[in-house]
Amino acid sequence: MTASTVGQQDAPNILVVDDTPANLELLSGMLKERNCKIRAAISGELALQAARSDPPDLVLLDINMPGMDGYEVCRRLKADEKLKEIPVIFLSSLDEMKDKVKAFAVGGVDYITKPYQLEEVQARVEIHLTLKAAKEYLKDKNRFLEYTFSRFVSPEVVETMKQKPISELLKMERCELTVLFADLRGFTTLANELTPEEVQETLNSFLEVMVTCVQQGGGLMDKFLGDGFMALFGAPFRQKDHARRALNAAISIQLAHRGWMEKRSAGGLPCRPLGIGLVAGETVVGAYGTHSRMEYTALGHVVNLASRLCGAAEAGEILTTPLTREAAQCDTPSGAGRCAFSFFPKGKMHFKNIQETVEVISIVQEEPSHG
Repeated sequence: MTASTVGQQDAPNILVVDDTPANLELLSGMLKERNCKIRAAISGELALQAARSDPPDLVLLDINMPGMDGYEVCRRLKADEKLKEIPVIFLSSLDEMKDKVKAFAVGGVDYITKPYQLEEVQARVEIHLTLKAAKEYLKDKNRFLEYTFSRFVSPEVVETMKQKPISELLKMERCELTVLFADLRGFTTLANELTPEEVQETLNSFLEVMVTCVQQGGGLMDKFLGDGFMALFGAPFRQKDHARRALNAAISIQLAHRGWMEKRSAGGLPCRPLGIGLVAGETVVGAYGTHSRMEYTALGHVVNLASRLCGAAEAGEILTTPLTREAAQCDTPSGAGRCAFSFFPKGKMHFKNIQETVEVISIVQEEPSHG
């Protein structure tokens, strides 16, 4: 591909619509100086055909034309899902306010009165091409961010987030939530025996299952931590039943993980059991970082304790605290019955960087009753 071909592909694509050949020639000459790719149409019908076959970046549109006038052309462009975002600049000898108001009412972004001034046409075209490019950049970025965030939270949370101001979502604040940590037991030792490709495949397969469980439980996958992860329940959106959600998710995670291990073992693929720790309580949550990189997370004692409990959990075990159990039982909806968990005391434990001794309990899903 030659340099000139690349330049032509990058050049703005402008459709000029006017029933007077002299005007088309004049405008084309003005805009070619700005390295624009110019297409001409001498009627409204031909303009619509040209736009549909190859959507332009911008339309310069005369108003007074035989057959279909410029207003109708603009209306039809704006009614087409594929063409409605194309900026339309009206060109006309009509300089009455009512004509300009009508032009903006049908979707025009600007209005240039004949006779044309070279500098004015070029300046307004440049402005609207720049605005269109900026708008498309923001749309692409928003789509990327939406796709990226959708891999950490459920589709329902993404939809809710779209309705909230960014400042409300990211500000640091104190709130009640439940923090869950999960970590593969003995994976570091196992990883030393695997190829890099096997390590990557194992972790990707494991996290695929984990993300699904967290999302189905209404939680936020806060971050991946090597062969483990941290999840939040009750943020970024408040959930009165965050503790119960987290306990249910922990049970679901262990059940899904056992199924994952059975499947991989049958196929001769590497796998390790999972330990989980979760704690409910007041913590600080929000975004922090630098101008170039931000992170949304929770900070404080609750996070540290959940991490320590995860580290202390045996293979296949879920550890928590009596306060978390009480929070889960209190937030059970009326009529929903008690939480379907059994809790077994593990005694008091000492953890690094946790001053007080912590009473720890283990969570087990209750077997359904029969008869």
